[in-house]
Amino acid sequence: MTKLPSKRTIIITGASAGIGLAAARELALTDRVVIVGRSKETIVFAKELGVEYFRADFSKLADVRRLADSLLEICPKIDLLINNAGGVMKSITTTKDGFEQTFQVNYLAQFLLTNLLMDRLIQSKAGIINTSSA
Repeated sequence: MTKLPSKRTIIITGASAGIGLAAARELALTDRVVIVGRSKETIVFAKELGVEYFRADFSKLADVRRLADSLLEICPKIDLLINNAGGVMKSITTTKDGFEQTFQVNYLAQFLLTNLLMDRLIQSKAGIINTSSA
């Protein structure tokens, strides 16, 4: 008897719209998907897709740290991390963490999340995909 492959665990940030949501829709058909978004719509999409979700605002590094702790708690293995959260802010704003908001959301938060999950990612032999748009 052929053993079917087990579902992969895939984490997608910025999954409330656009590329992240489209990826979540497609991957949820065959894999365990955990979506992350800052908007309340994340909850609606998670229920629609039947996936797990977390709300996190990447303009707050404390949210990123809490997210990493939660993901490590529920994901003994992570097969793929898709860093897709990002945006272009209308004006130059400094976050409470002291960084320019676009830089923090698009780069620093992604780097921090990946770094906080690194041991689990290495242990799982995970892949990492970073998206960017202008």
